Amino acid sequence: MSISKKGISVSPGFSIGNIVLINQARTIVDKKKINKNKIYHEINRLQKAVENSIREISELKKSSNYKLKSEHIDILDFNILILEDEILASEVIQKIKKELINAEWALNSVLTEKSKNYSKVKDIYMQERLADFYYIGERIIKNLRGTSDNLLELPKNSILVAHDLSPVDALKYCKNKNVIGLLMDLGGATSHTAIIAKSLSIPAIMSLGDISQVLQPGKKVYIDGYKGIVTWQLKKEEKDEILKLKDEYNIIEENLLEFSKLPSKTKDGIEILIKANIEITSELSSAIRYGAQGIGMYRTEFLYTTNERFPTEDEQFEDYKKLFNTNSFDSVTIRTLDIGGDKNFFQKDEINPAMGLRGIRYSLTNTETFIDQVKAIFRVCIDTKKKIRILLPMVSVLDEIIEAKSIIENLGNLSGANGLFEIGVVIETPSAAIMSKEISEIVDFISIGTNDLVQYILAADRNNEEVRPILNYYQPAVIRIIKDIVRRAQKDTYISICGEMANDILSLPLFIALKINELSMNCHSIPIIKSVINELEYDECKSAFDRCLQMNKSIDINTILKQLINKKIEKAKSIIQYEI
Repeated sequence: MSISKKGISVSPGFSIGNIVLINQARTIVDKKKINKNKIYHEINRLQKAVENSIREISELKKSSNYKLKSEHIDILDFNILILEDEILASEVIQKIKKELINAEWALNSVLTEKSKNYSKVKDIYMQERLADFYYIGERIIKNLRGTSDNLLELPKNSILVAHDLSPVDALKYCKNKNVIGLLMDLGGATSHTAIIAKSLSIPAIMSLGDISQVLQPGKKVYIDGYKGIVTWQLKKEEKDEILKLKDEYNIIEENLLEFSKLPSKTKDGIEILIKANIEITSELSSAIRYGAQGIGMYRTEFLYTTNERFPTEDEQFEDYKKLFNTNSFDSVTIRTLDIGGDKNFFQKDEINPAMGLRGIRYSLTNTETFIDQVKAIFRVCIDTKKKIRILLPMVSVLDEIIEAKSIIENLGNLSGANGLFEIGVVIETPSAAIMSKEISEIVDFISIGTNDLVQYILAADRNNEEVRPILNYYQPAVIRIIKDIVRRAQKDTYISICGEMANDILSLPLFIALKINELSMNCHSIPIIKSVINELEYDECKSAFDRCLQMNKSIDINTILKQLINKKIEKAKSIIQYEI
């Protein structure tokens, strides 16, 4: 009987190979007392270890063997930046002097203290930056001890398995063409190691718990990077089934690429633009590959959370400019910093972070940060002569929009960017939903942010498993409020949908009935959504939507939508059943 384990899929794909176990257990550090006359000896050891660590990563950057992409270099630069941090070094040196302890223990103590700032934060971006501190500490300690950093010889069809793997080591290993998969106990979709795997198109699953203890070196495993499942110990008939599944996935990928070329129009000619949500600029290639008609939302949080400090205006300018490098899109949408509350490591804890200083509230409280971001955006507009739509998150009251708009327009006048930008807001709070008419009168477009809107409407935390049963898009209150937002908005207001509801197939009849202008989603969902849109018509969607509005239970709404989809969809059925 086969054994399977499910984790988080961070890079899609299917591969079959043999386990190579990467032993990355944390180094045990001993505390040793030193004499006063040994203080500068320890400091010298520390400085040499840091210099060697910087040299190792710098050599990796320069090596032609790896043919590094810009996102790989950015990650290596981040590692170097931590190593060059004078504050970090001075804290370790002070600890050596004050406590008369060895460099290894002083370094470990300082990094442990710094990591506490990250571990307290619930936001996934911030938690995954904690791993970067551990990786840097391990590298310096190896150099303090003079430990070799040689890589393993990797045979063909290697599946790397590790408890955790630094982005530097992941890059070294995974650039080897013999590596065809990655499995890890820890990690998530926005970790640096996940970005490496995704950019190299290596199927990868993370958060598998104890996979590094369960799997033995040399064992054959099957990675389903679409569903996030790894399987092993298959009997012959089970192998035949999974090989058949692999062939089906290959066909699905071919279909996805075919569907990506489709126009995003219903049978009777109603068009909904299908755009991509991206976290990092390197995802542009996937957006183009899967047929995105633009970038519906560039979430800038990753740029802000990959470092101990916020990016400078120049750093943001260089990053945002990459959005136009391919010349594939004439305009993009950049969401301003959606940080604060449970997403912010840079401020004190809040009792109720979900309703705290977040989104536009944070930006208006920290205007220097907001101004730097807007100025960087305008520099890109002027440099590329391309339009950028500026999207303001977590708006609650009109005053916030008026104040933010005033700052943006004043900066636009000063920079000469007028005519090259538009201002929009994310409607994701009940108060903004009620005020959609007034909001639409003072902005250029609105985007309905379904993830937060649904949790605020239902007073149900989307991170709380206990309330998951009621937290769904098809609650009567949810679809009625979305209808009201659209109906109240000024005629001809450009309206988009973002959040997970945008790539939910069952939601399409609702959006077609409401004549939504744009859906913004993850890249891989774009071809499927295009295919389904091509098989629907406005009248049947409007009829189903009207019936849904009469229902008082989510299960009834779900049934109506499923019946319509099952009746109409033919081309996309083979893909939908695998929930890719």
